[in-house]
Amino acid sequence: MEQKELHLRLKKLRKDCKLTQDQMAKYLGVDQTLITKLENGSRAMSVTIMDQLCSLFGCTEEYLLGQSDTYIPLNFAFRANGIQGEDLQSIAAVNKIAMNIRYMNEKFKEE
Repeated sequence: MEQKELHLRLKKLRKDCKLTQDQMAKYLGVDQTLITKLENGSRAMSVTIMDQLCSLFGCTEEYLLGQSDTYIPLNFAFRANGIQGEDLQSIAAVNKIAMNIRYMNEKFKEE
């Protein structure tokens, strides 16, 4: 996948969840300008940020990188206008647990 597509996917995920760049920046502990750069493709994404974003959006790294188009969103509402970075941390933690459970269930079905 081209870097441009990766960043478009990131922007789409953020907008689908109705999050602002500022909210995402606070969650990641970075400046809002970094989010702009990530979304316009002028800055590469670190492994740490990728992991945090995958947890937040409930997607795999393969999906975010464009190596897979499989994305089954976790049904978690991001409806609060005043959502804070700490709230997103909690959502990401719950999503990570849910993704691990989904992964384990898939592995047990294979056996």
